[in-house]
Amino acid sequence: MQKEDLDFFKIWFLDYVDQFSSPEVFIQENVELKIKHTARVCENILLLAKAENLEEKDCRLAESIALFHDLGRFEQFTKYRTFKDSESEDHALLGVKILENAGILSILSREEEDIILKAVGYHNRMEIPKCTETTREFLFYLKLIRDADKLDILKLVSEDYEKEEEFRNPALELNIPDTPGCSENIVADILNNRMAKLADVKNLNDIKLLRLSWIFDISFPAAFSLLREHGYLETILYSMPETKEVQMLREHIENYLNAVETRARIKAMKKDVGKV
Repeated sequence: MQKEDLDFFKIWFLDYVDQFSSPEVFIQENVELKIKHTARVCENILLLAKAENLEEKDCRLAESIALFHDLGRFEQFTKYRTFKDSESEDHALLGVKILENAGILSILSREEEDIILKAVGYHNRMEIPKCTETTREFLFYLKLIRDADKLDILKLVSEDYEKEEEFRNPALELNIPDTPGCSENIVADILNNRMAKLADVKNLNDIKLLRLSWIFDISFPAAFSLLREHGYLETILYSMPETKEVQMLREHIENYLNAVETRARIKAMKKDVGKV
């Protein structure tokens, strides 16, 4: 991908989202939220891509995926007033449809176009496709966007939980009630190192735990480092009630992160030894 291609995509994106500007404060705030989210996900994906030593042309491909990953969110929120796919429509598939109808990816090679469309379409899936030789490159970019996206959502919600309750954005919490307790299924998923399912979310505690469970889907060492550096997980955990159940989950997540860091250090040491 050429620099001129990415520059064109950035101009097109801004022109596209401009049509969703609204005099209604609630709509406008969330349109702006997603524009800023997109910009930060672009920054995140470049950090991850460069940590993986990608060439410039591949970094531009990664950034294009980040630019378009939430394209469907603008139409979704304007039409349905929610970011909850189950109460509106799948924002990833909507984004793919918008890109295909616009035809702007036709300036790229067929392979690059295919990677972008598939990465946008799969970035929010519970499970990713199994790896085969024909999907290996696509899966690499898919994992990049999933990590970059999760990093910024965790940043957004952790910052929101630090605000006074009356200043929080209900759209970020998917308008879920703040009732006591936690879903048994979500607790079990975390204790078994699995991502929790949105279908099991019943209250605010559950949506916090669901987002914490995303660590089991993080793929790149640099993403783990950024999570630790900024303390997003700790902020979310400490916004939850001090119960024995929450304390148990907190310890489990901390142990998991420590184990990931230990494996990363050992891998790096082995790599350094191999260079000698």
